[in-house]
Amino acid sequence: MKRFINSNWIQLKIGLWYMGIMILLVLSSLYIVFYISENIIHSSVRTYLKDVVIHRLDYLTIKNGEIIIDSNFDTMIQNVEISIYDKDFKFLYGNSPNGFEMDNKKSKDDKIIIVRSHNQKWYVYNKMINLGSYGKVWIRGVMPNIGQSNAIETVIHISFIILPFFLILSAIGGYIITKNAFTPIEKIRRIAEEINEGNDLSQRIDLGKGDDELHTLANTFDVMFDRLQTSFENEVQFTSDVSHELRTPITVILTQSEYGKNHIKSVEEAKNSFKIIEKEGQKMSKLVSQLLTLARMERGKQKFNLENINLSELLEMTVETQICAAEAKNIKFITKIVPEIYAKIDEMMIMRVFTNLISNAISYGKQNGTVIVELFLDENKNKIISRISDDGIGIPKDELDKIWLRFYQVDPSKSGDSSGLGLSMVKKIIELHKGEIFVESELGKGTTFTIIL
Repeated sequence: MKRFINSNWIQLKIGLWYMGIMILLVLSSLYIVFYISENIIHSSVRTYLKDVVIHRLDYLTIKNGEIIIDSNFDTMIQNVEISIYDKDFKFLYGNSPNGFEMDNKKSKDDKIIIVRSHNQKWYVYNKMINLGSYGKVWIRGVMPNIGQSNAIETVIHISFIILPFFLILSAIGGYIITKNAFTPIEKIRRIAEEINEGNDLSQRIDLGKGDDELHTLANTFDVMFDRLQTSFENEVQFTSDVSHELRTPITVILTQSEYGKNHIKSVEEAKNSFKIIEKEGQKMSKLVSQLLTLARMERGKQKFNLENINLSELLEMTVETQICAAEAKNIKFITKIVPEIYAKIDEMMIMRVFTNLISNAISYGKQNGTVIVELFLDENKNKIISRISDDGIGIPKDELDKIWLRFYQVDPSKSGDSSGLGLSMVKKIIELHKGEIFVESELGKGTTFTIIL
């Protein structure tokens, strides 16, 4: 519940941020538009008002100490009404708009001021002139704030009325957007949590196809879960196989120990019992040693002593060590080993590879059969190829991929390496030498292992 609330809280915060940014952008845009429009209009109105008043000055003259106003003097020009006052602001001539009232003490020379009167805004321009012997007079132009300026004010008022509705729509839109954006994340979190709290590793996020970051992340998680499930299943199988492999020698050792303790009556019987115990103990020791070596190789902890070794001699030596085992089944070796082929390898590890493959070829080969051992360079002489072939029982096609698994045995009764770890180690050793190993087999006709270094 706590995590769910936290997820909703994040969505709420992002929604509020989204709404706030949208409001800020809208208000900023409105302010810029209104500010520019207002200034353009006001500048145009002020320029026009000032021009009208200043042009009226040409119609005023003094004669015998009195002001003479030309007959062409218009007191109303479009929306501008003109009036003339003496220096003390006593009305002399002209028109004053209806509803317009102003405190004349606030009048300033050559300045446009804005006056509010009777819920109306007015632009007022006062110009003082000196008419010689008559003295100073004021010419005033008054223009109402109408037209475009009023329209802008109306739009501003309407905008502030609409703003609350915009806030609500922004909040709803922000919530929907963040909810949709967080749906894949919530699904990823939920699946990961279910896997973490239970033992079911088969669940997947499965967002489907998509090229965005969330789909990539979900697909990466699915691949990771696949690897975790495979690793978990392998470890379960590994534990089961190790238990099975160790159970037989342990049972034999315990049985022989119990028998020796209660029934042995001669030295010969004792020796025979100890031989059985020793054999099973060595089997267990070999199994544990192979497991440790394989584990070190898989973790990259196994140290390799790489030297430039004569691979041809190494393979010939390995064949010689297997001659006795081959003669027991009347199996003939055919060797096609090109001499003086050198490679930078770990001698003991590669010898283990050859020993295992040749031993398996003998174990799975048929009575009176043949084992072919080859070593040569490819045409470009930049790769070393080795082949070990037998004409034995072969491997079913559906089991070819399984032979590299730990403890897997095609036919346990005939296995030369009874632990079933040999081919797993072979593959790992070749891979750590930056090489490749392949297998080809036909049921009832034999098997060929190919190593490329």
